[in-house]
This record gives sequence, C-alpha cells and structure tokens, in this order.
Amino acid sequence: MRVGVPRSLSFYYLFPFIRSFLNELGVLWLESPRTSEHDLTYLDLCPTDEPCVSVKVAFAHAKNLLDRGADILLVPTVVSLSNTAYCCPKMIGLPSMLKAGLGLDDSRLLSPTIDFKDNPDKWRLSWIEAAHRLGVDDPELANRALDKGLEAWRKTERYLASSKTPVIEVIEGSVNPCGLDLGELARAKEHPDGHRDHWTTGVMGHAYILHDVFGKKVMKVLSGYGSVITPEEVPVEDANEALKEIPDGDKAWTIEARILGAALHLLKQRKVERMVFVTAFSCGPASIIENYIVKEAENQGIPLLNLAVDEHFGDAGLITRLEAFMDSVRPAPVRPAAGERIAADSRESHDVNRKQSSRIQCGDIARQAVGGDRAAAFSGRRLPSSAPFGLVNMGNLGIALEAMFNYMRVPVVRAPAVTEDMALAGKELAPEFICSPMVNVLGQVRYLADRGIDRILMIQGKGRCRLGWYSQVMQTILDRAGYQVRLVAVDSPFPWRDKGKAFLEAYNEIAGGTGAARALGGLALAIRKLAVMDRASDILREIRARESVRGEGDKKFAQFLLELREAKSFLAIERTLIRFAREVQKIPTDPVDPINVLIVGEIYVVNEPFASKDAEKILGSLEERVRVYNNLGISEWVAYHLLKMPRAVKNYHQVAAAAAPYLAPDVGGHGRESVGETVLAKTRQIDGVLHLFPFTCMPEIIAQNVLVRVSKELDIPVLSLMISEQTGVQGLQTRLEAFCDLLAGRRKRAQKHGS
Repeated sequence: MRVGVPRSLSFYYLFPFIRSFLNELGVLWLESPRTSEHDLTYLDLCPTDEPCVSVKVAFAHAKNLLDRGADILLVPTVVSLSNTAYCCPKMIGLPSMLKAGLGLDDSRLLSPTIDFKDNPDKWRLSWIEAAHRLGVDDPELANRALDKGLEAWRKTERYLASSKTPVIEVIEGSVNPCGLDLGELARAKEHPDGHRDHWTTGVMGHAYILHDVFGKKVMKVLSGYGSVITPEEVPVEDANEALKEIPDGDKAWTIEARILGAALHLLKQRKVERMVFVTAFSCGPASIIENYIVKEAENQGIPLLNLAVDEHFGDAGLITRLEAFMDSVRPAPVRPAAGERIAADSRESHDVNRKQSSRIQCGDIARQAVGGDRAAAFSGRRLPSSAPFGLVNMGNLGIALEAMFNYMRVPVVRAPAVTEDMALAGKELAPEFICSPMVNVLGQVRYLADRGIDRILMIQGKGRCRLGWYSQVMQTILDRAGYQVRLVAVDSPFPWRDKGKAFLEAYNEIAGGTGAARALGGLALAIRKLAVMDRASDILREIRARESVRGEGDKKFAQFLLELREAKSFLAIERTLIRFAREVQKIPTDPVDPINVLIVGEIYVVNEPFASKDAEKILGSLEERVRVYNNLGISEWVAYHLLKMPRAVKNYHQVAAAAAPYLAPDVGGHGRESVGETVLAKTRQIDGVLHLFPFTCMPEIIAQNVLVRVSKELDIPVLSLMISEQTGVQGLQTRLEAFCDLLAGRRKRAQKHGS
C-alpha cells in the first residue's frame, strides 16, 4: 500500500513528524512536490470558491498523488498543537473537505487526530489505528514511530530557529536537521551580494504561503533589499514570551499565535527595521492577529505593509507594491560602516517622529469617522459606577438581556437594531477580512459610545471561532481610534478553577451589590423570554406560509414583542405568548401546501435580520408559499451550551452523529451543526436547505464545502449564501425566488411519479 502525503496547510508544520512516523513504520509513501503554476489550474477541484487559496491548493496536491498511484491519502485532523489553543478550523476540517470534494470513501483517506488540548491522552490511539490500517499490527512499533515523529518535529523546530534556515530548505531535503547537532549548526544569516541596503525585514505569515508559489515572489523581492527573517527563525521561547503581553495570547490559534509572538518579539526588541505581513486572502485568524501587529508597529514606529495574496494576484502589481513600500522606507542616505547600525540618537529621533506621525494620523481618522474631536470630548471623563452599561443586540436578544439586568436593578442602555449607518461605522475601523457580525457589533458599540456610554458588556471565550476575540480586538481598535470606552467582557465561569476568579470580578463590577439569588432570578426570566420568543417566531413562520393577506402575522408579532418587553413576571410572559397565539388564529388563511425550507448556518446571521437581509421574511412573503424552519434559535443555544439540558444535549449529539460521515470533527461555530441538520432534513419532509453565513466565516466555509457532497448524495437541494455588506436585498430575493421555484418543481415531479 502506497501512502500519499499532500503538501497542505498542516504539512508545512508537521512534515518532520509525518515523514519520521511513516519511515519508522516502514511503509511506502509519496509526497507531492512544491506547488507549481500548473497546479493553479486545478484549484477548481475545490467545490466552492470561499476557502483560502491554501485550502484550494491542497485539492490539487491530493489529486496529484492519487494520479501518481497513491492508494490512500494521509491528511491528519489537526485540532490543536498545544494544550491551550486550537488550530485554524480549516486545518481541522481539511480532511473532510478533501473527502467531500474529491468524492473519496473512507478507504482512500486516513485522518488520524492531533489534539493536545482536549484529548491529550487519547489522540495517540488514532495514530495506532492508522498504523493498523497501513498494515502494522504491532502497537509498540506504532508508539515508537509516533515518539520518533514527535522528536523529529521538536528538533526541527529548534533547528529552524537556531540556524536561521528557511523551512522550505528542510522540506525540500537540502538539509536534514534530525541527523545533525543543533549546537554546531547555529549560524548567522549572511547578506548575499546585490542587497540594496543593510536593513532587516521581518516577513510574517504562514509557511505554506511564504514558501509556496504565492509567497516565493514576495520573498525574492524582499531578499533583494537585505536580510529577511520569518516566524520559524524566531525561537519558540522568545515568541511565547512576547505573546504574554497579549491577554489570552496563548489561546490564539497555535500557528497564528506563533506568527504573532514572533512579530511582537521582532518589533519590541527592534530586530527589524520594517515588516511585511503576508496573508492568504480572507484568512480568518490573520484578521485577529493583524490588529496586534499593527498596534505594536505603530508603537515602535516601524513601517508595516499588509499584503493579502491569492491565485489571482498578478506579478506586476505585487512587485510594484512591494518595491514602493521598500523604497519608501529605505535607510538614511549616509551609509553606516559595514556591520554598524545608524547612530542611536539619529535613529531614536527618526522613531519618535514616526510614532508621532502615526498617532496623529490615527487620531485624525478617528475624528473624521465620528464627525468631531472624539478624544477631546472624553478627555479625563469617567462615568460613575452607577452609570448604565451598554448592551449590543442580535435580533431580539436585547429584550431578554434587558429583562435580566432590570430584574437585577443594573441600569442598562440597549443599542437599537443594526442599521446601514452602524454597519458603515463598524466597517470604518474593523480589520479588512473580519466577519460581518463583528463589523455590526463594532458599529453598535460606536453608537453607544457616541451617546456617552463608556462601559459596554460583551461576551468572550476563546475557541475555534473568532467570536471569543471580538471584545479584545475591538477594545484595541477603539483605543487606537481615540475612544475612551471600556468593553467589559464576560466569559463562561467553567471550569471554575481556571475561569472562576475572572468571572467573579466581571460579575461584581456589573452587578455591584446584587446578590446571587436576584442574579439567578434575572437569568431565569431572560431564559424564559428567549424561549417564548423562539416559540412565537415559529408560530409566525407558520402563519406567514398560509395567511390570506400577507404581512398580518408580522403586525401581530411586532405587538407581541412590545408586550413581551414590558412583561415583568413569568406569568406575564406566558400570557403574552397565549395572547399572540390566539390573535394569530384569527388571521384568515388559504388552503395551501407550502414548500418546507430549513435555514442553517452561522447563528448571528441566521438570527439577525439586518445581517441576513431579512431572508426569513423574504421567504415568508414569496408568491410561492414557503414554510420556514429554524432550529438555531438563541434559546436552543442557551439550553445546550449554558444549561446542558438533557433534551438539548440529546439533540446536539443526534445532529453531530448525523454529520459524522461527512464532517466528524467540531470545526467551531455551528459548522458541524449545519451539516448534521441538513442530513436530518432529508428524513423530516424538508424540501430544501438555505445555508447562510457571513463573509470569511471559517466554520461555515468548511460546512459549505462539505454540503456540496451532502446535497448530491442525499438528493436534497442546498442553497449556500455568503452574506456581506455588498449583498443586495433585490439580488438576494431573486435567488431565493429561483430556489423556491426549483423546490416547487421538484415536489410536483415527485408527486406525479408517486414518490
């Protein structure tokens, strides 16, 4: 049996591990070569357009190996490489995407797990099972091979840092660190002939971008201006030390945390005179770490260029942009003697001027964005502790949160529904490739801050998705823009040993002297309002599909929300629901058999009408009658993630089991649920599935990729829509109309043939 190892996202970091493991087992294996320009013609093997180019390239590499006679592909499911953080969801979901996109069955793909965080004692078993599938039945031999692989991985990592050797040289086999003495190999990087100056450029980015077909042009141009240093050439301990200054820095995605730590170390220690941050277009984790790199570069007065590359990036534009940046930050005209630095006093003066210029520019941008001198308006002012907290909103969640804090006697001000102006305000300051939920939330935060609210409540919790970083990143963005507002972040208190203290500190600041009993009472009231809203929403979906006069149900629902907001007791809450249900029953209906459409996707877009362009309401108002189903209500999320209610836990495991043949690992967010709910929809008389997610949402990009195969194999239509600020309502309505017409046609044909 010949094993194929594609050069993919994980392989650039795990190549010594995989090679040593397979060699120790004594199995035959093939490895795909470095990506070529020709490989780019096969990127359409990836069934969807949204994944980053490094994912698309993995499809070309996998196909290359299969065409060369590989019997089975080895692509690890890399969940975590440390005990504190996960890896990028796309690394976790890559095997599932390859399996779905290339139409592979289980016999053609081997995907053992690496998971130091959640399963530190169990993930090794998957590699022993992998060895068994490769014909090695000796568990001791498999364990030795695994240990050899881990040893080679760590030794190579140390070698790259000590020798300043580019990782590509080890991958291509020009050096063999596993058989060399690290102490004797440490050497300083030489300056090749032809360099135009003596400055050092930090080139930050993923190894599979910097040293592949996309980044090699960047590296070639930058090397012509002096020495360059990449993240792998910074010792791990130095990167980790610099990362400590970022709250929860060790909980960032492992590879991206390494890049961030390396960048911060080089900037803080002033080991580079300029920096270029190279990312794949729409890279999710990069949109988070970019914020901290930009901030530190500004603080140090070190020029920084952000560069996003993809398969469409042309050489001419790339080189022009790089040369323009490098030429604009050249050293002083008077060259120092060989090996010497510019005089310290001259350099310090240069840095101070650059810092001042950078900060003035940032302040000007902030003032222009909010229409006045925002920093001056807040200068030296802090609201008293009795001042209200600001609440951001998602759909009707604000009604429940407001009820909870009112019951606790904590004054709050709820942001209104998201508007175009709010979204624009968020976009002005947000990172380029951040998802639209954060853009909208940042717009709401600015709305509250502009009205004098200087403490705003946010949730956080570092995981696979970027949501847990919103509060932290937005705080940095707002600080740089001159806002004197503080985001009070609340995380789950569990496990209590690790998170209990931080939770109590946040709770005491928010609740003041409110006792635990009243806090629990407020929480119970909020949860009940959430459940009632979700139940009423489903009643609304039913009446929309059947009402004779369109829009009558929405009028009743609007009145229901007003009454629910005023309800102060459990009895009052129940009465509002009963009254709404009775009023809806009075609405005249038509005898129709509506099309059944299930909505799945990312929870914010699914539940926030502005984010989805009110897709639910559009479906409910089409000429073709549509009954919408949505199992992603906020009360369901609370029931599972917060309360662990038996019914919710059972339902979650049922959905995960349904997804497992197509997407087994948890890739974060609701990616796995989107797949599982679609699989189950086939057995629940659902005619079609509408999959909604925001631009650059990592978990849902994986789900979208896998859903192509699910749709084909189960014969259930799936319409995946990526929503961004560029999405127009008219265009969305046209697509939804066409989708529902297709579903209606399928149903008629099925009824005609008696199926």
